[in-house]
Amino acid sequence: MSKLLWLAFFQAFTLYAAFEKVFFQESGLSILQIFLITVVFSVTVVALEVPSGALSDRWVRKYVLTLSILFSMLTALVYVTSTGFWMFALGSFFMACSFVLNSGTNTAMLFDSLKDVDKTDSFEKYLATRRIISGAGFAVASLVGGYVAQQQGIPATIWISLFLLLPAVILTLMLKEPSFHKTTDELSYWKHIKYTATHLSGQRYFVQVAALSVVIMTVNILIEDYAQLYYYFAGFSLFAIGILSFFEGVKEMVGNYVGAKVVQTKQTAYLYGYLLLIMSGALLLTAWQVNIIGVLGLFIASIIFFIIDVPLLGSFHKRLDSKIRATSESFLNLVTEITKVIVAFGFAFIANEYSISVAFGALGILVFYIRFITSLIHSKSFNIRSSS
Repeated sequence: MSKLLWLAFFQAFTLYAAFEKVFFQESGLSILQIFLITVVFSVTVVALEVPSGALSDRWVRKYVLTLSILFSMLTALVYVTSTGFWMFALGSFFMACSFVLNSGTNTAMLFDSLKDVDKTDSFEKYLATRRIISGAGFAVASLVGGYVAQQQGIPATIWISLFLLLPAVILTLMLKEPSFHKTTDELSYWKHIKYTATHLSGQRYFVQVAALSVVIMTVNILIEDYAQLYYYFAGFSLFAIGILSFFEGVKEMVGNYVGAKVVQTKQTAYLYGYLLLIMSGALLLTAWQVNIIGVLGLFIASIIFFIIDVPLLGSFHKRLDSKIRATSESFLNLVTEITKVIVAFGFAFIANEYSISVAFGALGILVFYIRFITSLIHSKSFNIRSSS
């Protein structure tokens, strides 16, 4: 278990993550070109998310995680040697490959490792702990990266990050595969995917989880993708952005800690609805105040994601069989990515025509007017404790 936690730290210890979009902009790309690069990422995720989840369920999960880290290293290498849009697009493709190989696989491995020692009731606690450690890694990397970027430029942070991923590769290969995860041959590869899709769509609970998950994940992904440009637009220096990104890591740690506590709450459905209203208000604050107060609004909106996601994901996994665990989470990510592409197009258009702050305000209005949230607030069946 400790190896999984250390792995989370090393994977998050990427010095250039806090400045990636700023690096694109400094390299001469417009906001619309940056959006197109994210489209490359999204299209790749849509194409490979579910197949990669099925690969994880049917193969050795630690090898899938190793491939993920190797693609992260390849991404850094392409970025630091890029000379134009198409090279950055290629880097985005490799980053998407890294993402899909990691998503679902890391959570599935954590749950099955806990199942080995009969501790699945503590899944949310360990999930939050892993994310807190990941947030700490990102926070420290942001501070160091901010200093290095200010003194030596962003490319220096990319080179350093490339070599810092080597310990993660070694650590992943040292992981022990959970005994509860067995490579399966009962179904063919594509029948395995079809079986998982039918299983999820046939139960109302999973449809409800997908609806709420798509909302919060889409918002948080857009915050992560464009917060750097907001900081840059507000006039913060690279080192200041590094400091803000440090607090982003702290924010993630706090959000996951609170999320683990939410598991004990009985009326989670009502709580989710009110938290979404706070998320909407925080994004409107970001549009209104383009300064440190607006940054605080972004932080609050992102914290809401973690508070909801920890208990939501815990309840989701407790209803799944190990043989479809990674594939099921990949389906969640797939729907989210498709939604994100649609929303991100409007977001980028508004940011390009008006400003990045106005785009965040529009996102807040969208969250407020998503009508199916009302049904989630009043749904008595949508309760975490009843599914444990």
